Amino acid sequence: MVSVETCNGHLSDLRQGDRIKVIRGFKDFDGDEIKPDTVWTFVSYNYFPYDDGYTFTFDEGVIRLAGIDERNVLVLENAPQYFDLLT
Repeated sequence: MVSVETCNGHLSDLRQGDRIKVIRGFKDFDGDEIKPDTVWTFVSYNYFPYDDGYTFTFDEGVIRLAGIDERNVLVLENAPQYFDLLT
């Protein structure tokens, strides 16, 4: 496994088809629990500057994170502590 650090440390650097494994669970902006040991296949992301928000779309679902939420900032700024890049 390779840390997301190889993608410059940010989820927005993922490419379509990249697979990531959650290594540390967290709750996203919507309060949805993102559980450890789950694998997500990246499709795309959208950025919303108003709330520094990201919507990451995966085959398995959606993860929303926002820079206006301190818990989300921890995930955004420390992606390698939360995700491993599998492919």
